Amino acid sequence: MAILNIVKLVWIVMKGSGRLAGDALGDMTGRSLPFKAAEVATPDVLTRLLNEGALELNTAPIKIDTLVRQDIPSVSSNCHNLVLTIEQAGEATLPASLFVKVPMESLATRWFFSIINSWQLESYFFRHVAKTLPLRTPITYATAFQGTRFYLVQENLHEDPTVELFINPDMMQGPSLERVRSCLDTFARLHACHYDLSSEEREAILPLDYHIFLSPTMGLVARNLNRLALKPCMTKRPGDIPADVAEAYRLTVEHWDEMLAYWFSGPLSLLHGDSHLGNFFVCGQEMGMLDWQAAHWGKGIRDVQYFLIDSLPADTLAAHEREWVEYYVQRRAHYGTAIDFEQTWQEYRSFTFHTLMTIIVTIGFGALNEEQDALFIEVLRRAVAAVERVDYPGWLREFLDLPPG
Repeated sequence: MAILNIVKLVWIVMKGSGRLAGDALGDMTGRSLPFKAAEVATPDVLTRLLNEGALELNTAPIKIDTLVRQDIPSVSSNCHNLVLTIEQAGEATLPASLFVKVPMESLATRWFFSIINSWQLESYFFRHVAKTLPLRTPITYATAFQGTRFYLVQENLHEDPTVELFINPDMMQGPSLERVRSCLDTFARLHACHYDLSSEEREAILPLDYHIFLSPTMGLVARNLNRLALKPCMTKRPGDIPADVAEAYRLTVEHWDEMLAYWFSGPLSLLHGDSHLGNFFVCGQEMGMLDWQAAHWGKGIRDVQYFLIDSLPADTLAAHEREWVEYYVQRRAHYGTAIDFEQTWQEYRSFTFHTLMTIIVTIGFGALNEEQDALFIEVLRRAVAAVERVDYPGWLREFLDLPPG
């Protein structure tokens, strides 16, 4: 089995390299998607992308006459985020400014993100899935994916006076208690929307090939990333991960198939997947969500614990943790998909591993933005505190029917 997995990994690596080569060949023949920020931020190229990747059939082609790139720095870990002020020829069918998302130019970044399908997933999500959700997501005008390249052309949320976005200092400080409840209510509405569907119904909405843990490609990549990340993370952050937490991490990876069966069995919902505060935005009296690169089918409490642990100081969360899980359970009943609190609490305990795993992989394989290092370190501390607070090691050993450590 190990040899077979190695062969599969080699094939995945070669496939990603083949996509890079295909893009390079396409550049010579004019068939590849443009992706460099300086190239996309021109009237002719943006006009082409808007028309070729349009989500709605335009009665007349869009033509951009002039374009100015606003001096707003990108803070994405894997993309260039552009804000463009435009003027259109003829009747204006688009707003005066647009948000455009394209890949980083780094070969390694494009190779990796094409392997894990994050950009392809986000493009698919906004073309096919976003309109089915009961919450606001950014209006998308055009999107496409090809090889190791993609683009999104969306509304510029900064131009909407009813919208409030969150940044790193908000994550460090944490939202107000009232805002936490608003986010939990949003999760309850989202998770009640596509709940307990058959595998065929789920496949028609968001195919399993995009699943971050269960797809044939990403499932194998995720398994190996998680296995390999602990050592370099502990080397970079000595003393931040206690021995019992590190042992529980290793034990989880050793029993990965059993864990997957637990995490993704039973009634499932459509999840955001990267559900920290920074991917929410205030929209009038409600909350919207952006950045859907990790959307997948799973148990709703997975989004909840990820949000609470990532977004709140550990002492604040410790004072309200069970109360907020109870509130989420109450709101699920309000939206017609009642779930049991005690079962949900045990699932919450189990999913604390996901928050720990995600930040260990991020730090272990290199912080993607130096300016985010302080936030990453704080999130690691919060994740470790959560794992210890709810006794994930104890839950794990009981789940695996092992004697106490």
